[in-house]
Amino acid sequence: MPKERIGIMGGSFNPIHERHLEMAVGARREQKLERIIFLPTGNPPHKRSGLEDAEDRFEMTRLAVFGMPGFTASRMEVDREGVIYTVDTLGKLQKQMPDTAFDYIIGEDTLMDLPNWRKPDKVFGLCRFLVVCRTSEDISQLPIVKELEARGATFAFLSLPPSPGSSTAVREKLERGEEPDELPPQVMEYIRLMGLYGQKASPAGAKAFYPRLRRALSDKRLVHSLLVAHTARGLARKHGLDEDQAAMAGFLHDCAKCLPLAQMQQIARDNRLLLDKETLQSGNLLHGPVGAVIAEKEYGVTDPNILSSIRCHTTGKVGMLPLDMIVYLSDKIEPSRRSYPVLEEVRRLAQVNLGAAMLHSLESTLEYVRSQNTTPHPLTQQVADWLKRIVKTEK
Repeated sequence: MPKERIGIMGGSFNPIHERHLEMAVGARREQKLERIIFLPTGNPPHKRSGLEDAEDRFEMTRLAVFGMPGFTASRMEVDREGVIYTVDTLGKLQKQMPDTAFDYIIGEDTLMDLPNWRKPDKVFGLCRFLVVCRTSEDISQLPIVKELEARGATFAFLSLPPSPGSSTAVREKLERGEEPDELPPQVMEYIRLMGLYGQKASPAGAKAFYPRLRRALSDKRLVHSLLVAHTARGLARKHGLDEDQAAMAGFLHDCAKCLPLAQMQQIARDNRLLLDKETLQSGNLLHGPVGAVIAEKEYGVTDPNILSSIRCHTTGKVGMLPLDMIVYLSDKIEPSRRSYPVLEEVRRLAQVNLGAAMLHSLESTLEYVRSQNTTPHPLTQQVADWLKRIVKTEK
């Protein structure tokens, strides 16, 4: 029976960026790998200067690969003590999965450094190397390849075009106050949240309660919340509103989402929330007003505008303020949402007119609900009618 082939992406991931993900996607596709394990290193023998904490680098990696088919992040190197070498990691993996063939995915710069690895000849017997070019057009012809093959190394060369992208370049952009295009948006938001790479921790206080929110939400919901915070921050910047307010509201908007409906209902009763029957019977609606209670009582949010935007992000409300609209829209248009024509138009409108974007989104919702022969929530129609009166739609 053929061995399972598993790809290994090792490195400091300081931070992980899109080129890392491109390399993994290309390797899995071209070499028919079953899956790929990302292994952020905990205490590497090199790259100590400017290296962020292992827990932060692992969390960024976990967030970046979540939802990508066949990709997982492993704590194997993060949790080990002492100086960590690839030869030891591969040896442990081989013992854990004796019927597996390992392909170690590396870039051109790592290829040049292979002779300096600890016990390189032993490493050559534990894995094959899948190499991605960085600057050279055909790295298979480099002299070092023949030298290492003579020592027992095995190589396959991936077809990704050269790219100079690196974590060093990403860090330099961050330190200049730029938002690198190379970063997945959920990773960028985590960097801001934790104040990494010279960024000011933003929004204030979120770093302290990130672990609590991570425990309260599923991984899918946590990534969504970071993406909503990222989108809300961008819309706030575009429309001249407070970015920290918008990011905090986006980050916490779903803080009640993973609670059982019965628990949400109990919180609503305990806090005497005046809600209609439809909202009380639906977790998809109730987590908004209950989330505002939790944001205040458990996460210490006192800003009434933030609490308002969390409260009404599921149904909207007549008289919505710009921050309310930003959070409502960000929940709908964040980058992981599957693209379709209405969504793309809402995304476009959100950049120029929040009210028009809200109206377009609500009207499409009303149309869809009616096409399913069901009754829309009364607030949806009320908010749409209110918006029709106040919005000057772009011609």
